[in-house]
Amino acid sequence: MRRLTLVLAFGALGIWAQEHGAAPKAAEHAAGGHESSGQKEVSIWWKWANFAVLAGGLGYVIAKNAPAYFASRNEEIRKGLEEGAELQREANARTAAMEARLKNLEGEIVEMKTRAKADIAAEGDRIQAETTVAIAKIQAHAESEIAAAAKNERALLKAHAADLALKMAEDKLRGQITSQTDAGLIQGFLKRLN
Repeated sequence: MRRLTLVLAFGALGIWAQEHGAAPKAAEHAAGGHESSGQKEVSIWWKWANFAVLAGGLGYVIAKNAPAYFASRNEEIRKGLEEGAELQREANARTAAMEARLKNLEGEIVEMKTRAKADIAAEGDRIQAETTVAIAKIQAHAESEIAAAAKNERALLKAHAADLALKMAEDKLRGQITSQTDAGLIQGFLKRLN
């Protein structure tokens, strides 16, 4: 920063010298006199000196700062290129993976269909087995209920047959028992009680 200030100060000095050197020339020219060749050369030398100081200062500033600027810019560009190359590799890998999946997609679909058919067949077999077991249970339950109902009906039938036999025997006995037989039976019964 100091050097830049120094360069600017020399530049300002050169400009000041030009202005002060040019003022006497203008007054002399207005008075009608001619300039001497020595003064003209001094004025040109100040311009060249001013240019040399300015060019040297700019050259120095550029020579000092340009390599660091270009090196950092070069590094940024290199990093950008490396990142771009890495992103390109990642994109290519993802694209290749997607293309591989797309190529395998038909095979996966066929495999999924085959697996689904196998699952459906297995589910059908399982349902068939469960249905067979359920039918067997229902059939066994029905048979046990039929057997229980038949047993119950047999018992009812036996009870009814026994009732009918008793009624028939009672009717037959009533037809055979007369009032004399009835009186004899009652007396025999009373004798046994005593």
